[in-house]
Amino acid sequence: MSGNQQPCLLGAIEQHLQSATPLTIASLGGMAALMAQAQSLVESPYLDVLAEFANSALPDESADIDKLLLQGFAECQDPCAIRSAADIVICSPPLRQRISTRLASVLEQRIESQTTKKQELIAAYALEALFRLALASSISKFIPLKILACIKSNANNLYAQHAAKLAGVALYAWQEPELVVTLNELRKIEDAEGEAAFELALVSLSKALDAGSLEEINQHLEITKALLRDAQAVDEDRADAAAYAAVVDIIRGFSTGAPAEFMNERAESLTRAVQDRRLALGNQHLPDWLMPRADREIQWVRLMRSVQQACRDLTRPSWLKASAIIENLLAVFDADRTFETKGGLGQLLRPRIEASFVRERGQLALLDDLLAEPDWEPGHKDTARILRARIAQLEVNNVELGKPSPNESYPMLQQLLRSPELPPEWSSDALHRIETALNDRYDVSNDFSNPVVQRLLKGLTSHLEACQDYSGEVRIHFNELLAQIVLFCKTRQDGGTKELRDRGKYLRDPAATEFQLQQDLWQWLSGNYRSCEILDEVEGVATGRADLYAGFGGHRLVIEMKRHHGHLDRAAARTYCDQAASYQNTNVKLGFLGVLEIVDRKGPPPSLEECIWYDSVLPTNSSIVRHLVVFRVPGNLKSPSSMSLKTTKPRKRAASQ
Repeated sequence: MSGNQQPCLLGAIEQHLQSATPLTIASLGGMAALMAQAQSLVESPYLDVLAEFANSALPDESADIDKLLLQGFAECQDPCAIRSAADIVICSPPLRQRISTRLASVLEQRIESQTTKKQELIAAYALEALFRLALASSISKFIPLKILACIKSNANNLYAQHAAKLAGVALYAWQEPELVVTLNELRKIEDAEGEAAFELALVSLSKALDAGSLEEINQHLEITKALLRDAQAVDEDRADAAAYAAVVDIIRGFSTGAPAEFMNERAESLTRAVQDRRLALGNQHLPDWLMPRADREIQWVRLMRSVQQACRDLTRPSWLKASAIIENLLAVFDADRTFETKGGLGQLLRPRIEASFVRERGQLALLDDLLAEPDWEPGHKDTARILRARIAQLEVNNVELGKPSPNESYPMLQQLLRSPELPPEWSSDALHRIETALNDRYDVSNDFSNPVVQRLLKGLTSHLEACQDYSGEVRIHFNELLAQIVLFCKTRQDGGTKELRDRGKYLRDPAATEFQLQQDLWQWLSGNYRSCEILDEVEGVATGRADLYAGFGGHRLVIEMKRHHGHLDRAAARTYCDQAASYQNTNVKLGFLGVLEIVDRKGPPPSLEECIWYDSVLPTNSSIVRHLVVFRVPGNLKSPSSMSLKTTKPRKRAASQ
């Protein structure tokens, strides 16, 4: 064919595809016809067609068609065509074996060229193809690892977003620690921040499940929650992050004996997140390299359902269907084997199950009866033997029924008794009930009749349970300070000029500053907060100056104040969180961030519930989470009457004379 006939070959391909006619090299005129129009083919969006030709090529055709295909990978400008063609190559072992080494070099060159958005996406798909080739052992894993390790915070947004997902999956597959550094770099890129935070959360969760002590486990779970929160802050619709956050809460809730209300609420959150994720994915094809992750997600959902059922069963006075209940408990007990983890799940889930069988002799008898059954399923029987041996070990070590473990902590009770030593005759159940009652007694939400204030305080404090510093006196002092700040925010929205007088003028001034808010809050706390003296502008804290400082001798709480022009949502508030969290560097990891919001509103200000929320900060390369309560005080307020449309009262007509 001559050059002026080149469009005919592309038209023929399109005709074949539209009519669903089998498309082969022969149907297009043979290899000679293809090579005659090679340039138009490699630049066309039909690279996947060339890949199919290479996959089915005869031995005498393979050299030419392979060369044409590789040229297409180098020159094609259609990202989807490149991705589809790469999939065909990777899924065909003979073709993959023939061209993988040469293809890897071409793909590396495509990654280096990123001057347009389209080229960014091509680079992302090229990196994905390299990763898949390495997973298939067709090229060295160090080729994609080298590229991932060299990614810096100035990488292009679209490429970085895909790279974050690939880095997370690569880290799971190959356990290369350098990829954690890559993910931390990717967190600095706006479009990749959420994806990188989510992948780091999964890394932290894996560390928790492999940790050797409860302290390590809880520390990693706290980091996991903070990173998942970061991912959701970037994209509120991230159902995968919401699902894993619920998983962490359910595991910890089971471990600590959380009330049924909490467990049911988190189980509902997990169900909603799973449904949302299913709707979001729809009927989309899931790449094979993501299948292990999908399988793990299914495992988590099944385990969480078993854990929720175990919570209900362990609180029942008797079991009607004992064998089914025990088998479910054994599934929870044996979670480490199911997930192939190194004991983290067992340390969280096993003690409560063991304690129940030790404490309730009837349950132990049911377990022994099942062990004596010759036809009981071998897998269940093996796990039951491990549980029975553990109970026997506890008895040999003279662990008395229901006695407190030396690892258990009851800070409220120990503070009340003014001694770390607890009465030896008190059981764990009794200690737990007393500790719960004391916590309820010091629950500041019980002191207020306003239901909105109650909900706010309960919700905010529930987020702090994972903070190791949030206990004993620190907990009491923080809760009291939190209650006063919530009341301050309430009165600043309720109070008019008549109630607040000169003190509240700044709330209606569009030129107000954070210093006026700081002075107002300082006066409020000085008159209402009983636990300590509130100081302002205290120097020598985190190499800077604390706006408001509550010192208690050993621990301290700092309130950072800011002014923000425009609507302050959670994403905008996060720009101030790093500074607020820095004041926690050398003390308890708890603090506050207050922001005066200056914006010209057409309607009413935000509700109180929308003005106070919990957030956390995990500094780069740190393993300690900082906890913050953020509150915004709406400024530039207007009276409700000014928001109504004013109408002119019609004049009465003069009576005719």
